[in-house]
Amino acid sequence: MNRLCCLFLLLCAPTLAQPLRAGVANDTSEPLRQAAEGGLLQTYRQALALIAKQSGVRFQLDYYPTQRLEQLFQVGRLDMEAGVNPSWRALAPVAGFYTQPLGEVEFVLCLPQAKGYAPPAAGAQKGWTVGTLAGQSYPLLEPAFQSRRLRRDLSGNEEELLDKLREGRVQAVVLERGRAQYWSRQTEGRRCLPGESAGSVPVMLRLHPQYRGLLPRLNQAIQTLNSQGKLKPLFGAKN
Repeated sequence: MNRLCCLFLLLCAPTLAQPLRAGVANDTSEPLRQAAEGGLLQTYRQALALIAKQSGVRFQLDYYPTQRLEQLFQVGRLDMEAGVNPSWRALAPVAGFYTQPLGEVEFVLCLPQAKGYAPPAAGAQKGWTVGTLAGQSYPLLEPAFQSRRLRRDLSGNEEELLDKLREGRVQAVVLERGRAQYWSRQTEGRRCLPGESAGSVPVMLRLHPQYRGLLPRLNQAIQTLNSQGKLKPLFGAKN
């Protein structure tokens, strides 16, 4: 019986001959260099480099739109998603296994940045249509969406969000704070004015079920790095 148990564990243990295929959501059509500006793409690359060194688990990192990333995860062509909150994938067919948090990400309302535009007073957003990216939720806005004090309008990428804002089809959009600041500096039509916080959420690594055996190893590495104060500054610099 003991031999059978040992054999079962060996068969189920994930092989580390190849690096884990890791993905990060990149919901903009801009070239990667511009897409990384102000946002978290470089943060996740740096965090995974630290985790790889601490745990011995190697990663092959690529960037995908959220919907494509989820498709690859479902069919087992992606082993891990970096920078995700469990609430964002609550309805996913493949649930995944989550590590301890790497850090926190803050989202903000981004408003039209037009000549003569004055930001509304606090609490004046009742009845607004707010543009959001598919697959994300925001702690401070979800109650208003659920009670229909605010209406949610989904978009597939940042450019689509900002085009709707410029055209007046939505009254505000929600972006990660660093990306909101990036778009506020642009000189073309896709500009917005960062406003109130939409809340912060912890983000984690999401492992495909076939690699759930790596969870303790990755958690130990993340815990060690957090105790050494190496992960939090990567995220703090963006908020």
